[in-house]
Amino acid sequence: MMPIVPVLNGLDMVRLRDQVLTAPVFDGVAGDFPWDRWKKFAVQAGVPEDLANLGRSVFREAFQHDWPDQAKVECGWLDGGTTMILQALAFPEEAKARWEYLYSADNFGDAAYAEEITTDPMDMAEALEARGIKTAVFFGKGDA
Repeated sequence: MMPIVPVLNGLDMVRLRDQVLTAPVFDGVAGDFPWDRWKKFAVQAGVPEDLANLGRSVFREAFQHDWPDQAKVECGWLDGGTTMILQALAFPEEAKARWEYLYSADNFGDAAYAEEITTDPMDMAEALEARGIKTAVFFGKGDA
């Protein structure tokens, strides 16, 4: 399957998983854990610093607090956070609400429930294009 956005601001989105998930989680160096790498790449891709920091928090908590597998997948542990970056760029308000909810629920907070963010490739591609981010998706409009 072709990625929605193969390269974003010089970031190789195809190989992001390998760059993020190869960092050690038990004997790692401060600032070079998978969640730290994810945040650095998210900011490079164009995710605002505050949203990238929130994404980093849920990426970390999903592992450290052994969230259910589905939540770990949602928080980047399958694809290295590629989907999280695309969601943050395509649907920043929804990403913020969802990640605040996940973090709050894990820490006995009171953030309002927020639905999972879509992972449908066409929905994300359309939202990214609407925000001026060129995708590799052909929408069948106009001349090919």
